[in-house]
Amino acid sequence: MTLETITPRWSDGTVIVAAPGPSLTREVAAACNTGRPVLAVGDAWRRLPWAEVLYHCDSAWWRHHKGAPGFQGERWSSHDAGINDKSDVAARYPVRIIAGKPGSTFSRDPSVIHYGKNSGFQAINLAILMGARRIILVGVDMQVRDGQRHFFGDHPKSLRNGATYRSWVPIFRNAARHLEGVEIINATPGSALDCWPVMTIGEALAKWPQILRSGNSSLNSHTGEYGFSA
Repeated sequence: MTLETITPRWSDGTVIVAAPGPSLTREVAAACNTGRPVLAVGDAWRRLPWAEVLYHCDSAWWRHHKGAPGFQGERWSSHDAGINDKSDVAARYPVRIIAGKPGSTFSRDPSVIHYGKNSGFQAINLAILMGARRIILVGVDMQVRDGQRHFFGDHPKSLRNGATYRSWVPIFRNAARHLEGVEIINATPGSALDCWPVMTIGEALAKWPQILRSGNSSLNSHTGEYGFSA
């Protein structure tokens, strides 16, 4: 298994990080289809199949979904040999692996991401390492809404459903206090995550108009938790 060192690629525009919260409606997903880079967290890719990157930290999720064969972009996950071993995932599926370690701030080391105890935190960290300097979050509810944890309901019983959102929010707050050089908008109205400005996806896109990039911005298809869940 090869551990990746990330080369920045998104330094000239706004990146959308989409989590699979109950607010990730088809309408919100469609609004994200603007040509801006999209990084999907776990099952969010089902609503945003054009995403350039798919991230999940849980090896059980990758095994259950057989490596998400329907996804055409890059697949990423994290690894450390002690508590988050992804050797089997990397061997079975076209998933690119970056080293991970516990941490409640966002890593700026291109060879490692910090866990923050959830896939959404790690996906934001991955976007930052990939060069994002403006990030719009969608589907980041950080709470159960109308009895649902995700837009599709619950994970199958073989996967974790007991998301500890209340314990995750302080980790994001701490990371936000120590984050420099990156602006984040939480385009998830009603989100329990209160450390970044909250507005609608339309308001966020209007606030940060798209910066057109030269050349072909699409990535080549990469055919290609440590007990965490998204």
